[in-house]
Amino acid sequence: MNRFRLFFLSCFLAIPAPVFAEDASPDAIEKRLPGHRAVYELSLGETRETTAISGADGRYVFDLEDVCEGYTLNERLVVRLARESGSILTDYRLSAYETESGDLYRFSTETEFNGTTGQSAAGNLSIEEEGAEVDYEDSDDISFDEEVLPPLAHIRAIIEAAMAGKTRYAATVFDGDIEKPVFYAVTRIAPSGETKTDHIEGAEYLDGHASWRIDSVYFPPAEPDQVESSVPEFRFTGILYDNGVVMDLVLDYLDFSLNARLAELEIHDNGC
Repeated sequence: MNRFRLFFLSCFLAIPAPVFAEDASPDAIEKRLPGHRAVYELSLGETRETTAISGADGRYVFDLEDVCEGYTLNERLVVRLARESGSILTDYRLSAYETESGDLYRFSTETEFNGTTGQSAAGNLSIEEEGAEVDYEDSDDISFDEEVLPPLAHIRAIIEAAMAGKTRYAATVFDGDIEKPVFYAVTRIAPSGETKTDHIEGAEYLDGHASWRIDSVYFPPAEPDQVESSVPEFRFTGILYDNGVVMDLVLDYLDFSLNARLAELEIHDNGC
């Protein structure tokens, strides 16, 4: 997964085989997201016995603009991982555009490791009622005979499920990676309880908004006869607000996790 490629929780998760959510098509997702810029401070979370990671620090910036007919999204994640053999600096960048209806997603990603380009991808995802097609700039096109949600439509669908009182949401989600372009995303939704926002610059933008604790597990593609035994590849948890802002984010990797602490929040003016 390009956006957070190594998300994972190493313990066994008793989650049933992924199923596709009803009304998950782009036309069923109506809630608009306000444009906002969220800045997260990254630090090392849990480590497992298999890891060589001894420290981590960095920053993740999520910048969403409502451009009336859709959204533009820019993400950047820069993190330095300390190892006994030295440190690795990862710099990930995403630029994307997604229509309001969720039927078109244009994307461009690039990842650098210690200043050297490691991987990149760019193209268009076109979504129809019962399928989708990806036109990559530098790779073979691919198609899907099932409903696929682009990233922002997925967030909006989870919010709608939470507002409807549902405790679970599942869908096929497009990420942009060439080798693994889609994942089966299973999200558990629960009340968030009391949240502390006094450490956030711009916390007033969260006042009065409903929130939920989400726990999303991503399963890689598998053959039909392997779905029930498929192993999740990564996981993230956090507090999701009804305006699309996420706080207390934990990015759970194969053998370690990163804590992403929301430090700054700014809501963009909407000119629509």
